[in-house]
Amino acid sequence: MSTVWPLSTWQRFMVAGESTRPGRATDPWFTVNAVLLIAGALDLRILVAAANDLVARHDVLRARVDVDAGTQVVEHTVPASVDLLDGWSGSAEELLHHPVPAATVRTPLVLRLVRCLPRKHLLAVHLHHLFGDPVTLWRILRDLGDLYAARCGAPRPEPPSGQYGEYAAYEAAVVDAYEAEAARWWHSALTDVALAAPSPEATGPPFALRRQVLPRDDFARLQAWSRTRRGTPFAGLLAVLTEQLAPYAPAGGGDHLLFNTLFERRDNPRWRTMAGPCLAPAYVAMPLTATAELRAVALTLSMAARYSRYPTWTLDRVAGRGPDPARFVPFVELIPQLRPDTIPFGRSSAVVAAAAGPPDVGETSFLGIRFRTAVNGTLTAHVRGNGIGWTGQAVRTVLDGMPGRVRDVTAAAPSRSQRT
Repeated sequence: MSTVWPLSTWQRFMVAGESTRPGRATDPWFTVNAVLLIAGALDLRILVAAANDLVARHDVLRARVDVDAGTQVVEHTVPASVDLLDGWSGSAEELLHHPVPAATVRTPLVLRLVRCLPRKHLLAVHLHHLFGDPVTLWRILRDLGDLYAARCGAPRPEPPSGQYGEYAAYEAAVVDAYEAEAARWWHSALTDVALAAPSPEATGPPFALRRQVLPRDDFARLQAWSRTRRGTPFAGLLAVLTEQLAPYAPAGGGDHLLFNTLFERRDNPRWRTMAGPCLAPAYVAMPLTATAELRAVALTLSMAARYSRYPTWTLDRVAGRGPDPARFVPFVELIPQLRPDTIPFGRSSAVVAAAAGPPDVGETSFLGIRFRTAVNGTLTAHVRGNGIGWTGQAVRTVLDGMPGRVRDVTAAAPSRSQRT
């Protein structure tokens, strides 16, 4: 027995890419991942039972995507996938990635358990990105701990506030209600600006890197500066990044730079404790003098988020970006620090030993920059690029210059007393 729901905005976006990149949506390595270090006694039988409770609790953990039909199918009953790795002697980081099926009648959640010592275990958690995001990952891990505790005699946790199929139907209704209004705004936002771009003749090898971008004090300074201008930390970060990228975007003669990004859209109390990716992709056209126009930038981001459920991936021709736009439009997002300090498992306790999104496998077709706030307050970046237009050397220079640019911008800002 199964239930059929529409695809969410995030899932529709991924499936839309199947025409140019077959397998993109269902790539088994397209996952969000974490490894927990569990200190204390752990009963494998209870863990498996709790994992089955978890899969029964959240419909999205029993879902698969039917790419041809453009739907998601939720099975009534699907067993949890829990593997015991005997003889493992590697590190938590080496456990971090594992393939997960997304189009078969199986749960898109895979758990792998390593018994290091009688009272020390590693639990690797892998969730396909079609059915989860960082918010979902930490939600289901907390739920797993609560369900394990319930199997040990603690009260059962409250049911989730909603199910992901309901969320997808809600999104479809929102799009139907505001489609004309959203289309007018997007056409205006993307056609009333002249876009700059990197030269297609600037080429280099594909590259991938992870590194610190801003020390704690500089990132704190950027956040405070952004808020005094009624902006968000992401608005300030994107403004600084735009100005750093501007010298490498001479083509087109425009005064704006176009980005792709994702907005988190848990915009209703029903989705507060729901599992499932509440993500909506959108474009943002940033002025090349963005730090001087931060309030306008913040307003643009706010409107882009408001209309982000509109299928913006259909607007390539409106934006006038040619037949292969992904090559020259950077993807940028800021992922907040959401990981829990500890997760109780009955009388035992778990801490996050490692966490990451999809592994660096294959070649990317665009420049992607994922900023993350670290536990220690620094800003780090995971960057991948195909080297076309935005070369690895240029991107490294851009990131190297961001601390200095942040200090210049924030030092030039008037104090509160001067503004008043």
